Amino acid sequence: TLSQQRPVLVYVWASWCGVCKLTTPTVAALSQHGTQVVSVALRSGSDARVATWLDKKGVRGFAVNDESGALGERWQISATPTFIVLHQGKVVSTSSGWTSSWGLKLRLWWAARAA
Repeated sequence: TLSQQRPVLVYVWASWCGVCKLTTPTVAALSQHGTQVVSVALRSGSDARVATWLDKKGVRGFAVNDESGALGERWQISATPTFIVLHQGKVVSTSSGWTSSWGLKLRLWWAARAA
């Protein structure tokens, strides 16, 4: 539903992921400037711990705590961070590992134009 009007960035991360520490500030900045972000915390602790982590990092938007990793397994997430761009209910782009701010902006822009 969120992706019907404009693209949504699904950010799959983990508190123990070293690369996520580098990419989270980029995702936070995007979320603070209007990008719709759904963050999925993969095996990162309790709901309270995840909420505190996101608050400290400044990530806005919806958050899903995949405490057991079941969602990650179902989605076949094999690496963190993973970035999934959805638009109009369809996956437009997926990538894992480090990416730049411009890389994410370009994926979101492309998703909006490809519809």
